[in-house]
Amino acid sequence: MEKQSKRYLITYNDGSISSENAASLLGVAKSKCKEGVAFMETESVPGKTDVLHFENLGVSTIELTEDEVLKLQSKEGILAVEEDLEMFAFKEDINEEKQFQELFYGEEILENGEEEIVKEEGYQNGYKKALLDVFSSLLDRSGGAQEDSFDLKLPVPSPVKPIIKRPQPVPWNISMVKAPAAWARGITGKGVKLAILDTGITAHPDLSIAGGVSFIPGSTSFDDRHGHGTHCAGIAAAKNNTIGVVGVAPNASLYAVKVLNDSGSGMSSWIIAGMEWCVRNRIKVASMSLGGASNPSVAYANAIKRCYDHGVVVVIASGNSFGSSFPWVCAPANSIISGVANASPLAVGAVDRASVIAGFSSRGGRVALWNQVGCVAPGVSINSTFLANGYRALSGTSMATPHVAGLAALIVQRYPGITAPNVKRRITTTSRDLGAAGFDITYGFGLINCDLATR
Repeated sequence: MEKQSKRYLITYNDGSISSENAASLLGVAKSKCKEGVAFMETESVPGKTDVLHFENLGVSTIELTEDEVLKLQSKEGILAVEEDLEMFAFKEDINEEKQFQELFYGEEILENGEEEIVKEEGYQNGYKKALLDVFSSLLDRSGGAQEDSFDLKLPVPSPVKPIIKRPQPVPWNISMVKAPAAWARGITGKGVKLAILDTGITAHPDLSIAGGVSFIPGSTSFDDRHGHGTHCAGIAAAKNNTIGVVGVAPNASLYAVKVLNDSGSGMSSWIIAGMEWCVRNRIKVASMSLGGASNPSVAYANAIKRCYDHGVVVVIASGNSFGSSFPWVCAPANSIISGVANASPLAVGAVDRASVIAGFSSRGGRVALWNQVGCVAPGVSINSTFLANGYRALSGTSMATPHVAGLAALIVQRYPGITAPNVKRRITTTSRDLGAAGFDITYGFGLINCDLATR
């Protein structure tokens, strides 16, 4: 009977081990050890004997039986062997989630009620209906007159689409983190590469996508058919124009790194591939609104450290599991290596409009040695970009996280050359204290402040 196997993450003592040396340690043929990012960027699907190696992160993924796992765990040069776990998008389905209504022949009305752009088709249809109404009223006044009783000549409608342009409405959550005060000083995230590691990002009139990649096996498209990634992208970097919403860093260069599939889930190896891609492509901020109810992972901690060492600020949602059997900060936000500061991300909790912690927001740790919530941001009923050129209000630590990622982009623009650990430090030291005085496991260092952090 053939022994069952699963895919595992192998973390090495040498964080920059080559694929050749990794193959030797694993006892596999060099030809079976593929360069992870290059392989996964294609439509190829790894076979049972294929090893995917992420050289900048010191991690490989391989399929193993239980016996093989035991042998590798005791092998010199290998730090950890962990199962390649499934992770999920963090989103709360809320009753108050807004479904935008039709206004005047197919037009959408935005939540803030301050912006209206009339679509050409809707305008022409409305124009025709208005004329028919006039025609009918004239008939009524004439007491049902015959067709030749009067000659009504209708004007030809103008082909010009009327547009009402108004200043960009600023959502309450963006005002709450004081982003407009930073914009007033010219700090908008311009020139800073910000990646959303999520379900992808779909084309939207309120978003400018600079590029992207997919690490979903068998797919090269980073288009979002779920909605979660597009929603997070809008919170971080929706354009400061005249429509919809605006993000914390509206001029940041936005990248879609698709590591979750169209159902909103993905394997840890896909996410780690996305992190490696960020290192290679000189991304400055990686926003990860994802995770799972599991203990800290050595592979994630090692990957996060390598990101910070290479200038990538990693911001991760704390999770939506408070009140469940796993109320603590979820993986990979709970990542930690004892005595190594860079091995932990900036974990983000969610607060409501009154700066009160959301009931679902994960907090604390199962043990003291566990990465805690570092800061909080708005995460309840957040209106942002969605599929089909629309907008939707969602809740979750997923929604809080891109606020912090956007702030990281503002800081990088404000202080060129700043290291990733110092960006993290600046965010936490300038946050407004909430809850118990000083740091606490619920609010971390408090609510982020874009104005103070960029001064």
